[in-house]
Amino acid sequence: MSEPDTKLKMIRAAKKLFAQNGFDGTSTRDIVSAAGVNISLISYHFGSKENLFFALFEGFPVPTYDGMPENRDQLLEELSGIIAGIVMLRFDEPDLVTILQQELYRQSTRSEKLVELLTPTWNRLRALIELGKVQGLFRVEHVDTALSFIMAVASFPRQHSFYQGYLREKENPQDVARETLQFIFRGLGCIEQE
Repeated sequence: MSEPDTKLKMIRAAKKLFAQNGFDGTSTRDIVSAAGVNISLISYHFGSKENLFFALFEGFPVPTYDGMPENRDQLLEELSGIIAGIVMLRFDEPDLVTILQQELYRQSTRSEKLVELLTPTWNRLRALIELGKVQGLFRVEHVDTALSFIMAVASFPRQHSFYQGYLREKENPQDVARETLQFIFRGLGCIEQE
């Protein structure tokens, strides 16, 4: 087995196990057993279980933002893109998002590095909401409340087995993203954006 294949197998196994059992509830033996590799390979490829954990986030999208939107349409387009991206990430990488939410909720020693991944998006969303409020596009009283509601709605863990028992229809990710955007724009008081 090639070195990249071995690393990928360990990353995939770790992602699944960390999502199911948490970081502390997953041993290196669990990971190598699920990956079908020798235990020494974690140390060889990653140095430690924690380094393997952070390797899961190496491809995590961390956008950079230049300037502010110049008009209403650009603001709505950018806000829509960010929110749709968050919704789609939940569908594309449910285990990774679950791990992220677990770590942040538990305020683990690893959460500080994860916050660094999220900060650019949170700051940009805040800036867009503030700009939309100043321009009269969004009718919200408190930007912080609007921001927390947006993130809660966009990153809702709908793939979790608990919630699956309540869903009656097969979800199409694009439809979920579209309906999430409509819901959020209504909440921002921007009903005409439907």
